[in-house]
Amino acid sequence: MTKIVVFADKRVGFEICQYLSALNEDISRIYIKNSEQEYANKIKNKFQKSTDIFLSDDLKNESHLQELKKIKPDFMITVYWPYLLKPDIFNSSKNGCINFHPALLPLNRGWYPHVHNILDESDAGVTLHLIDENADTGPILFQKKIEVKPDDTAFSLYEELQNEIIQLFKDSWSQIKNGEIKPAVQDETISTYKKKSDINDYIDLNKKYTGKELINILRARSFGNKGFAYFKVKDKKIFLNLRLNQDGNFNY
Repeated sequence: MTKIVVFADKRVGFEICQYLSALNEDISRIYIKNSEQEYANKIKNKFQKSTDIFLSDDLKNESHLQELKKIKPDFMITVYWPYLLKPDIFNSSKNGCINFHPALLPLNRGWYPHVHNILDESDAGVTLHLIDENADTGPILFQKKIEVKPDDTAFSLYEELQNEIIQLFKDSWSQIKNGEIKPAVQDETISTYKKKSDINDYIDLNKKYTGKELINILRARSFGNKGFAYFKVKDKKIFLNLRLNQDGNFNY
């Protein structure tokens, strides 16, 4: 069995923990962000009898960190984990720390790649890579390019990227753990990094947009029943949500 420490968040984190458990891998510890969140709570309920579960705040405790480093797992895995691990943590893993990123690195490092795939029409995809000291810059293990469909919204693309990265891990885990893949250094000449502040949700009613530009803004900022793009009437924000499909039937 392979000894693993997992830092898991969201649905992807829960499903990866399930997958590793089904393979009878030795999950020494699972870290979750907050036990009150839906999938963090599911992880806690499902695995607390067989695996030590800790919260992200435990990583702020120096004595806890020392205990973690003594485990010396074969791998650490960060699955949609929202925090950077310190080098002295991920370097305590024998074979490094695998990170899940829903973008075709080195494109769209950072925040909300699914939004930028629609806004700037950058190539979409998913990547498994080893982490280093910076965000999303470590050597690449496996990637898969994903097509952005004309009726995708941020939500549908986000869901597809989650599904694809789960499958990519399942397809490649055996090769990764057996050391059958040589990590590839990222090409810095084509890298892009996105901050939260790079997204502008304001639609200026006095500005000219092409139809394509406006539709892309709206679908990039429509997330299920939520709408983030808005225009203003006097001082009041009016939010918009765009729904698209290929048959013209909408169920409300």
